[in-house]
Amino acid sequence: MHERSRRSRLRRTTRGLAAHVQLVFFLPGVAMSFFGALLAGDVTVSTAAVHGLAIGLAIYVAHLKDGYVDYYVREEDLDNPLSPTEIRAAIGVSSATFVSCVAFLWATTGTVPAALTAPLVVLGLLHAPHLDAAPATGVLDYPLGISLAIAGGYATQTGALSAQVIAIAAVFLPLLAGINVLLDLLDYDHDRRVPKRTIPVVVGPDAARPVAWAFVVAAVALLIFSSALGILPPQAALAGVFPLGAAVACVMGGLATDRAVSLFIGSTYLFAAALFFALRPGLLP
Repeated sequence: MHERSRRSRLRRTTRGLAAHVQLVFFLPGVAMSFFGALLAGDVTVSTAAVHGLAIGLAIYVAHLKDGYVDYYVREEDLDNPLSPTEIRAAIGVSSATFVSCVAFLWATTGTVPAALTAPLVVLGLLHAPHLDAAPATGVLDYPLGISLAIAGGYATQTGALSAQVIAIAAVFLPLLAGINVLLDLLDYDHDRRVPKRTIPVVVGPDAARPVAWAFVVAAVALLIFSSALGILPPQAALAGVFPLGAAVACVMGGLATDRAVSLFIGSTYLFAAALFFALRPGLLP
């Protein structure tokens, strides 16, 4: 009976650890790390892989901490398969592995990629219950992490940053912030009860959508401005048609928030692809 109970506990723990791998956030973060690495040109697979692993670990730490806070502190979730001790152990192991990745990057590629990567686990640890409870930090922490992932992925291949990759990372920050506002709209009733002071909770759901569109317009304006200055090639500005078109479709079509979120996520992948080929046209068939 004791052995059966131990096996049951092991299965529950394994399921609990796997449940905190939220692919909707995990995969884009890792993908944008490789996006940055590919922008640099010839890719050293080992450093790109270690950086991608570090990004995934930072996101995983954020989800573990979020799960702990939502169930054991805020009492929002109905269940968490992991005990507080197991969550702390998983955070400790993941954070230690993350530190090892940063140390590897420092030793092999220098201080710049290490410095761009190291803050990510701090963002993960602070996400809940600190960053996610205030409007500005709640809407910007994940986009900031993605911007750092792009810049860090590039720096793992070059040891430094370029004006182009800084501009690209800067464009993604407000673009993803706009998507975050829409995501917070989906959780409006829940966040108001907790309470979390997300942008929809602070300004109201009707006013939150224009805030999201403002972030998108700011991203496209920054893209056009960077192209006009010659930091990005002129054709890069054309990529802005995807997020701008998605915003127009949402406004003109009166799309429900869940459909707007799906449209924006899809348009962001197209935006990233168009931007990549604008900077690396030699890779086009």
